[in-house]
Amino acid sequence: MAPKTIDELVKKIDQIPTLPMVSNQIMNLLKDEKVSFKQLADVIEKDQALAVKILKLANSSFYGSFAQTSSIDRALMKLGLGEVKAIMYAFSIHNFFSQKTATGFDRSNFWKHAIICSQIARYLGNHFNMGKDDTLFLSGLIHDLGKIIFDQYFHEDFLQIIQYVNNHNENFSKAEKAILGFTHYQVAAKLLQKWQFPKKIIMQVFYHHAPWNDAEYSAGSIVIYLANILTKLAGYSCLNSEKTIDLDEFATSKAMEHIVKSGFDLDRAGLETLVNNIKEFISEERENMLRFF
Repeated sequence: MAPKTIDELVKKIDQIPTLPMVSNQIMNLLKDEKVSFKQLADVIEKDQALAVKILKLANSSFYGSFAQTSSIDRALMKLGLGEVKAIMYAFSIHNFFSQKTATGFDRSNFWKHAIICSQIARYLGNHFNMGKDDTLFLSGLIHDLGKIIFDQYFHEDFLQIIQYVNNHNENFSKAEKAILGFTHYQVAAKLLQKWQFPKKIIMQVFYHHAPWNDAEYSAGSIVIYLANILTKLAGYSCLNSEKTIDLDEFATSKAMEHIVKSGFDLDRAGLETLVNNIKEFISEERENMLRFF
């Protein structure tokens, strides 16, 4: 059985190994402020699988890729060092949780939701003129990390959570509180703290269901919250039976009221436009981004 208190949960998390990096050589280069794209490209090109993934991301339509590139160094220039570092963390997390459980949870849906959400988060950062923020991609990608932790380390309890979602047409957070007494974003934040992730990423993951409670990084948390909602509105939830979101209800919700008061110029028409843009992006990138991992 899974632990029933946060303190017991922390003890369990302490048993989870430290996150391995995809390539220590690449991460060491990224720590060097004077590193060149050519130096990084020379290392990445030695890993064919990684090179293909870098090119896929750089050539996606969310990076304004009208002209496709087959050059790793040009791809890195397009992405930027900060985003390359985020991609390295992303690959490490995906590989770390690559084990598949036998029943109950389709991880392919999980990763589709995650990669779409990461791209939407990045898109929203540009849309709302938030400047270059490399945390949005990674926070969007790992916002639901706690669900994978539940599935892999507390599998029997996670099956009960899924059954609760199915039986009650409810969302994961309420099901998790009913079964365990804590949520996927709480456990994710604890693990990310252990792995010494930047505080901003930890907070954006922790508050991605309640950005109004984030007193320090509220703008970023709002973006991750919106990216998660918009990804679901576009038809990509982690679980098909999870409670659906109604666009009209969301547009008039207290959450939207908070988002607008926080300086985000968004209304129902804007939401619908964003959802349509996302669906168009998914259609264009189906063979590219949805098979990113």
